[in-house]
Amino acid sequence: MTDFRDFVNAHKVRMLSELQELLRIPSISTDPGHNADCRRAADWLGNHLKALGCRTVEYLASQTHPIVWGVGPEVPGKPIVLVYGHYDVQPPDPLNEWTSPPFEPTVRNGNLYARGATDDKGQVFAIVKAFEAVMGRNRPPVNIRFLLEGQEESGSKILFDLLAREPERVRADAVLVADTPYYLPGWPAVETGLRGLCYAEIKVRTARSDLHSGLYGGAAPNAHETLVRILAGLKTAEGRIKIPGLYDLVQRPSKQVRAAWKKLPFNERKFLKDEVGAKALTGLKAYTVFERLWALPTFEIHGIKGGFTGDGAKTVIPAEATAKVSLRLVPKQSEKKVQKLLTAAVKKLAPGYADVTVTFVHGADPVVVDVDSTPIAVLDRAFTEIEGRGVVPVRSGGSIPIVPELAKEGAPVVLSGIGLPDDRLHAPDEKINVEQIWKGVRVFGRFFELMAEREGVEGASSNGETASSR
Repeated sequence: MTDFRDFVNAHKVRMLSELQELLRIPSISTDPGHNADCRRAADWLGNHLKALGCRTVEYLASQTHPIVWGVGPEVPGKPIVLVYGHYDVQPPDPLNEWTSPPFEPTVRNGNLYARGATDDKGQVFAIVKAFEAVMGRNRPPVNIRFLLEGQEESGSKILFDLLAREPERVRADAVLVADTPYYLPGWPAVETGLRGLCYAEIKVRTARSDLHSGLYGGAAPNAHETLVRILAGLKTAEGRIKIPGLYDLVQRPSKQVRAAWKKLPFNERKFLKDEVGAKALTGLKAYTVFERLWALPTFEIHGIKGGFTGDGAKTVIPAEATAKVSLRLVPKQSEKKVQKLLTAAVKKLAPGYADVTVTFVHGADPVVVDVDSTPIAVLDRAFTEIEGRGVVPVRSGGSIPIVPELAKEGAPVVLSGIGLPDDRLHAPDEKINVEQIWKGVRVFGRFFELMAEREGVEGASSNGETASSR
């Protein structure tokens, strides 16, 4: 058994410096201007895996956003653990709301602040360091594979295409995905479900070009006004989504599940103040906060563009306006079905004088995870040994589009990370608690060791060509 505490104490200064180096790379996958940075982040991880002893490191399917495929030393007769993560990050805007620059990693009050600190570079880094810790005499206890992508924040198309061609890459006994938080500090969690995603752009055109509001106001149609009326027609002020057919397949969680959620410690006032940072919670008040976050679909407006938004005044009637919107989906709601429902609802609300289009950007189906799998039991024991508490089953309101593909070859997927609920992923001042990183090294290292002890793991690595033969 590896002494993970000694490993962390001996190497934490070096490891923190390495993580800061990775976080300085602005690998924003949604912005083509950062393509070279995405490649730099991939190279950083690939070179690191080589240095730690991976016998194979490949950059697959893209020159700018490659999938980093790393294969550790072969350990005959032992399970295969596939590690999934991503090195791309969200845009850092608005920059003026960061206390320190987003790509200058800074430690304050025990936290490391940077874009990507918790989503997902910091969490991937903890698993990579766990791999380093268990290497021992250049041989880990299990067969470890790394599948690290650079497009998770923009739809994962490159990885979807790769796995359609080469599904055997996800053939394993367990898939470990550390891209999720604890339930509370000291309360590690395993995600039993993820909401799906349907992301779209709604574009409205009402004239050939912008018009003078004095000469034509009162007679000419306004694209912004038209768009706003369409958006208002898609959701009530109380939070009910007015897309016909959307709720038809929604199933309320069982009484047993809702009873288990009620046992979780939850302070609504603290949640509102510390995590949401607003004056009140919104949504369907007939349902609990957990149900609104985990078990009901949502409709959100992310941004509206068009017309004039610069300094000063420009009196135009906008001819075109676009809204970026998304729906989060719950089990039984497929992305393709919801695309059709949204398109039909928008077309019905569109006035005859406007040309209205709905374009879909990316999305994913919802996910339900089997909490009775062997790898989750193994991780529960690892957390119990290191944290003093096993994992609590929760759901996530978020989405990880590639998860269904990771499970297609039969491997149980373990969704369990080391972030904390207040890590502000996707927001200014994103952070990760430094002690959580070190806990991650210890927990994931112990997970690798405990997986090596299991017999009859229910994954698909023994069927036909295995990942270890690649």
